[in-house]
Amino acid sequence: LPNPYKLAARRDVLIASIIDVLREKNIVVDEASSRMKDGIIVTQPFVFAKGSVITLNELSRYAILDASDSAWTRARYTLTIEVQSIDGVQNNVSVIAKIEGRAGNGLMSEWLTVRSSGVAEDDFISKLIERVTGNSPEPVQDTGR
Repeated sequence: LPNPYKLAARRDVLIASIIDVLREKNIVVDEASSRMKDGIIVTQPFVFAKGSVITLNELSRYAILDASDSAWTRARYTLTIEVQSIDGVQNNVSVIAKIEGRAGNGLMSEWLTVRSSGVAEDDFISKLIERVTGNSPEPVQDTGR
């Protein structure tokens, strides 16, 4: 999906829809970091994987990982969503995900920022499009008929 994505909706309605989608996904808005009046919404870190068994797989979906000898035990992301007005009803919505993995090597563990693969951003944008337009942005699969 394009990022930023152009949506036809009033800005206040769009921001309310963004808050609804975040709430639906159990992601908490960081009120202190967000600037709603400027159209900037920042979330608190959302833990999407726990435990060494599934974390590597989930983190590999959401991030581009370099080969490392770290044992990943948790993974989380923080979303920064910006709504930029084009005119009265057209808005660009951009989503940036900061993906972090908790890496340990036996002695210590720390949160490391890894490069996003775009999955978290696409997932959020597609949910938002569905909420605003009522249509899923997923491409229709061609069955060859």
